[in-house]
Amino acid sequence: MSDEAFGTLRPFDALSPRGLAGKREYVLDLERRADPDAIALLVECLIDESGYLRDLAGGALVRVGAPAAPILPLLSHGLWFTRGSAARTLGRLGARDAARSLANLLSDSNESVTGEAVQALISIARAGGAVHVARALFVRPEVERTRALREARARDADVARRFEELFRDRDLMLAAEDELLGHDTALKPGDDGVAWEILTGDAKRGDQG
Repeated sequence: MSDEAFGTLRPFDALSPRGLAGKREYVLDLERRADPDAIALLVECLIDESGYLRDLAGGALVRVGAPAAPILPLLSHGLWFTRGSAARTLGRLGARDAARSLANLLSDSNESVTGEAVQALISIARAGGAVHVARALFVRPEVERTRALREARARDADVARRFEELFRDRDLMLAAEDELLGHDTALKPGDDGVAWEILTGDAKRGDQG
């Protein structure tokens, strides 16, 4: 992110009230615009070395409902904190189409990044992408899948149980994408604390998932 992007902001005052306010106003302006160019600039903020700016931009991207496509390339970025910020943002967006790319981060050498990836996958599962996430995990090496399941169990036991249930359905795990309609589910609060509700497709087919 160039100095010009923040007017008179300079690196030495980036953590000053003035510097923080400048970054906040910059992101708020982009969020208000919410057009493709503004979204591209918000995605660019996820590369910035300032964690404060990355968090602001990630929140803005979620609030405007940004598409996953411009964020996905950042999952392979050379900066670990950019990969982590991108994973976190995709998780908060509930981006099912990011599941495979996020699962690839399970082999990342940075533990913070793998942790963000697991949390993002959990968030996507809770938002209705449990089948997409389970399929993404199913094709990973067993050691990665086992580790992800263990971490998921520690963070959200209900989601972990759902993954284990889905893993047992090998046909579903290996089905073509166009065969998934009616299977994906979301974890929602219910009378017993949780209940899995069918979100897509007809009820008869969904009951089988």
